[in-house]
Amino acid sequence: MGATLRSRARDGAPVTPDGSCALFTFQDALTAWAFDPVPTIGAGVAAVGYVAARRRLAGGQHQAGTPRAGGRGPMACFGAGLLAIIIAVDGPPDVLSEASLSAHMVQHLLLQLVAPPLLLLGGPLGLLLRADSPWLPRRVLVRLLRSRPVRLLAYPVTAFGLFTLVLVGSHLSPLYNLALEREWVHEIEHVTFLVTALLFWWPAIGVDPAPHRLRYPARLLYMFLDMPVMAYLGLAIANSSRVLYPYYAAHLPPWGASALQDQGAAGTMMWIAGTFTMVPAMAVLLFRWLEEDERRQARLDALRPRPAAPAGGGWHSDDALEAAPAPSVRSADS
Repeated sequence: MGATLRSRARDGAPVTPDGSCALFTFQDALTAWAFDPVPTIGAGVAAVGYVAARRRLAGGQHQAGTPRAGGRGPMACFGAGLLAIIIAVDGPPDVLSEASLSAHMVQHLLLQLVAPPLLLLGGPLGLLLRADSPWLPRRVLVRLLRSRPVRLLAYPVTAFGLFTLVLVGSHLSPLYNLALEREWVHEIEHVTFLVTALLFWWPAIGVDPAPHRLRYPARLLYMFLDMPVMAYLGLAIANSSRVLYPYYAAHLPPWGASALQDQGAAGTMMWIAGTFTMVPAMAVLLFRWLEEDERRQARLDALRPRPAAPAGGGWHSDDALEAAPAPSVRSADS
C-alpha cells in the first residue's frame, strides 16, 4: 500500500496524538503521495506494451490482412485507466486510507468502477491480437482466450457473481479489517478488486474479443442488475449505528470527523458512485446500440438490389402517369 501516514509523520509532517499524520489543508491532501514500486512499474509496463503494439501496427509490422491501430480515443481511454490505478495505489486515496474509510472507499471505487472500464475501452486485447507481437504472439493469446479457465471466468454470470461476492464479502466481513492490519492482505485485496472488476466490465464494454458476447439488451440488463448491489452495500455502511471496522475506531480522520461520520460518508460515496457510474455507462451503451443498428441498416440498404429499368430506358407506366401533366379543363363554349 505504499508509505503509511506514520511514515510521513516520521518525515516531519505534523502528527495527531494517535500517531497519524495531520493534514489540515486541501493542498496537504492533494500532495499526499507515496509511490509503491510494484503497481507503478506494472502500470508503466502496460503503457509501454500498449504503445509498442500501436507502433507495430502503424509501422506495418503485423499480420497481413489486419487493420491498423485506431485513433487516439482508445489510447486516451487506456492511459486514463492506468492513471486512475496510479492515483488509487500511489496517491492521496492510498496515503489517507490508513486514517479514513472515505478515502479508502475512493481508492476502491477507482479500482472497481473507474479504471477497468477505461482500460477496456482502450481495446488492449484486440490491439495485441492485431499486432501479433513477438513477445506475445497471436497464437498464444488466442489459445489463452479459448482456454477453459478463461471461458469460465469470463462467462457473464460467473463474472457478475465474482464481482458481487468480492465487493460485498470484503466490506461486510472481518477481511476488510484484516486488510487494514496486514499490508500483504491489503495488496491481495487490491489485485482481487481490479481483476474481478475487469472480468465484470469485459462483457459489458464489448470492445475487446471475448469468449462470450452479450447483445446490447443483455448488456444493459447486466449493468442495471449491479446498481441494487452497490446501493444496498452503500446504504448498509452509511446507515450503520456502529463503527464497522475496529481499525478506524482507533485511527480517526485528520480533518476532524468522527469514525462514524467518516463511515457514513464512505457508504454514501459507494451508493452514489454506483448510480452515477452505471447510468452514464448504460447511456453510452444505448447510443452505441442505436449507432450500430443504423450502420447495419445502411449496409443492408447498400446490398439490396435495385429494380432494373425497362428496356429502352423508358419509364414504367405508373411513373409516366405520375409525371404526366394534368389535362387542362376547358369550358364547353371554347
